[in-house]
Amino acid sequence: MPPGLCLFLVIAALLGTAPEVSRWKISLDQSQGLERFDRDIDSLWMNQQGVLFLTPDKVLAYQVNRSRDQARLAPRDSSGGAGNFVLNIKVVSVQDGHLIKSLDLPTNGAFSSVIATRNGAFLARTGNVLYLYSANFEPLASRQLPLDQTGPLESWQAKVSPSGEEVVLVHEKVLKRAELLSDNTVLHDGEAKVVVEILNSDTLELAKTFTLSHTLPFWTLGDDLLVSSNPAHSYSDGQIGILDFNGKWSSIGIDSEIANRDCRRSLSAIDQDRVILYGCETLTVISTAGKSLFSRRDGRFVFRSADARGSYLAVACDRYRMAVEVPNDWFRTTRADRIEVYDLNRHSRLASVRTHSERVYYAISAQGDLVIVDGTTLELLQAGR
Repeated sequence: MPPGLCLFLVIAALLGTAPEVSRWKISLDQSQGLERFDRDIDSLWMNQQGVLFLTPDKVLAYQVNRSRDQARLAPRDSSGGAGNFVLNIKVVSVQDGHLIKSLDLPTNGAFSSVIATRNGAFLARTGNVLYLYSANFEPLASRQLPLDQTGPLESWQAKVSPSGEEVVLVHEKVLKRAELLSDNTVLHDGEAKVVVEILNSDTLELAKTFTLSHTLPFWTLGDDLLVSSNPAHSYSDGQIGILDFNGKWSSIGIDSEIANRDCRRSLSAIDQDRVILYGCETLTVISTAGKSLFSRRDGRFVFRSADARGSYLAVACDRYRMAVEVPNDWFRTTRADRIEVYDLNRHSRLASVRTHSERVYYAISAQGDLVIVDGTTLELLQAGR
């Protein structure tokens, strides 16, 4: 072994990380015909993109783009689009990055996304329609996501449980926003009509539904339950609890530092018993009983997003900008810096991968493979091996 490599491995061991191994790297713009994932965003459709594991052997990257040819004037289709936008989907092999399947689905200029369910099946949202595709990329079912535009703000959210067995749709119609002063004095509690639908992921058939009178500032889907903010308010009151599929909510007792409502929090489910709570400089994995299982705090970073499968946790860390970096930009206070990977069983950091673009997309598999889209590059790293 070369002396330089030996020294590098020793330093990595002392820091508690191992050098991640890059299995392959491909160019999305040259080999797959997609645009840069860090393109300048001047319309909502340009932000509809991402990457995920369909199975341990397949990676899916998606991006909305304008159609190459301007569509003729025609009535809008079921997606709400008129042929001017396309959801481009590329599925590649985890083994070597070769293209397995390419799909181009008509969509609109609003919301589009792809979510894995189970056994290689997935959901593709194209504007106002949610489609279910099989592992062989055949359309199996669809569900309309209509907007009646009766309030000032209306939206649909879709999430899949960690097991992939359940799909939850949340249809929010905000009639009046919550109003809070800087000292958390409540001027108005907010008013909304929220319909929650639980669907079978194999058929998209409705299994259960319930309604709420307030929006959920944050929520995530476990198996057979939601973990959410207090649905008694349209703002976060610092509480987190279990929302069952009958619409009954019960608080989880967690310590005051985690529940601090001065910081905007987000939730992401790992499985039936664990969720990730993150925001500002703190990330915590808690059980659905309120017990802290793993925590990370770093004053240099804002934890922007998190993804976990099995014992592996990946988090996006945005570094705080120094004032001299952006003297005339008061709103961009952080910049994308790195993706960190942790082993939740060993409570150790496995890898810290520096990123280069302002917007980076990533996913972690239960086998410890980390896939990252950074600019025009799609790369697979073996962070957990």
